[in-house]
Amino acid sequence: MITLSHDLGYRVVAEGVETAAAAAILAELECEEAQGYYFARPMEEEALRLWLVASP
Repeated sequence: MITLSHDLGYRVVAEGVETAAAAAILAELECEEAQGYYFARPMEEEALRLWLVASP
């Protein structure tokens, strides 16, 4: 699906990434974006602001 999407000119967003292994596989497959509990749990606005400030 990633290759097909790229061939059609789309960027790919993976949802529900929960492990480092899944994130690594998606990176290997050249998936541009990913979201899920592996990166961060849902949070309130102030928590997000603090998380962004603390992130590299």
